Amino acid sequence: MQLLVDGQMASAPLISSELLWLEADRAVVRLTKQDPTAFDLPIEVTSALLRMQMIDLDRQIINAARAIPEVVKSLDALHIASAELVADALKFVVTCDHAMAHVLNQRGIVEAVTPSEALVRL
Repeated sequence: MQLLVDGQMASAPLISSELLWLEADRAVVRLTKQDPTAFDLPIEVTSALLRMQMIDLDRQIINAARAIPEVVKSLDALHIASAELVADALKFVVTCDHAMAHVLNQRGIVEAVTPSEALVRL
């Protein structure tokens, strides 16, 4: 999330699942409770998310996520299914989750990279 807020990836075309809205909102709640001086954070996150192309969480994505045989968390399965849907438009997927990265790389959907690796590639 820090990459989005800092604008370090602002020039790159970014695509994500609508699920990122929920994940970002929950992270903002957690971070602003830890640091009450971060009052600009919700505005910065919303601004960053509005610049992104969002993939609808529809029945197709949910069914594809349900069909993933590898062990991953439910929300990560939704991200994997979303990435699979638009794989041709992606250079890579940014994730900190090792299981999600392993599934993306193993299935050959798209290469998964860490946030710091993403910065080097942009």
